[in-house]
Amino acid sequence: MHRPAPGRTARRRRPGVRPAFPALAAACLLGVLAAPLRGQDNERSLFVSVLDEQGAPVSNLAAAEFVVEEDGVEREVLRVEPARQPMQVAVLVDTSASAAFAIRDIRNGLERLVPVLAERNDVALVSFGGAPRVLVESTRRLDRLREGIGRIFSFSDSAAYLLDALMETARGFERRGSARPVIVVVATEGLDYSRYGARRLQNSLEESAVATHVIVLVERANTALRANRFALPGGVDLYQRDRALAELPEATGGQRYDLLLSTALPDTMGALTELLANQYHLVYSRPASLVPPEAISVRMRRADLAAHGTPARWTGDGPR
Repeated sequence: MHRPAPGRTARRRRPGVRPAFPALAAACLLGVLAAPLRGQDNERSLFVSVLDEQGAPVSNLAAAEFVVEEDGVEREVLRVEPARQPMQVAVLVDTSASAAFAIRDIRNGLERLVPVLAERNDVALVSFGGAPRVLVESTRRLDRLREGIGRIFSFSDSAAYLLDALMETARGFERRGSARPVIVVVATEGLDYSRYGARRLQNSLEESAVATHVIVLVERANTALRANRFALPGGVDLYQRDRALAELPEATGGQRYDLLLSTALPDTMGALTELLANQYHLVYSRPASLVPPEAISVRMRRADLAAHGTPARWTGDGPR
């Protein structure tokens, strides 16, 4: 399972700004949402996860323990409190042929994740074996969500369309003006026929401030397939899929988990549920300016803790 390095800084670049070193930017840039100047424009906020060296969430931290910087300039952290704002969660599930070996464990994992999230948050289920399909519209009704989990099957003649599903979900969040959007992806390493590229997708997710968490099931047969790119059918671009799965969690303030055994899915989804339930809402001060910063970073003063942040969406009532 992937674990963050201690003391790591979570950052994201402002949409539309091209960093000089893309490979480095993938690991440390954290996007900024531009907003018109207002009377309270000096306050901005982030949703932040803090993990210890074992990857477990850390609670009860004071504002003085966080460091926020804009373009390398430290800003004053005004207050830090548990994040109570409801999330809008979309769970994207691989139902392509390559996921057949894991379907039972995927369902078991969702039974750990979905009921807890649905207590206070809106949850949707989306499949991406073949064209992306909404199994359950955003709801808190557990009966509907469990019915959707029961409709998760693998289709033997289908490839995945993961990047397309991510793009359509991001656009849906944007249309609805979701205040705290979150995506959870359960993916295998099989074939993917998505038409969208990783860079365009990352820009869209950053602009919509969508925290993206990825669980990747590593399967030996797929690993062998990927080693022989010349044998891949036309229309398959594994580079774009691999790049998206590698870069999106860090770029959006999410987490990535690599699993060798699908039986680890329930425990992994349980850990992700705990992480989402123990985030901070951090509010900091920004001097009034007509030019928004190119990059925001959040880190901890303690070297044994790692912070990962996502900008809070701006609403008519101010930052949430």
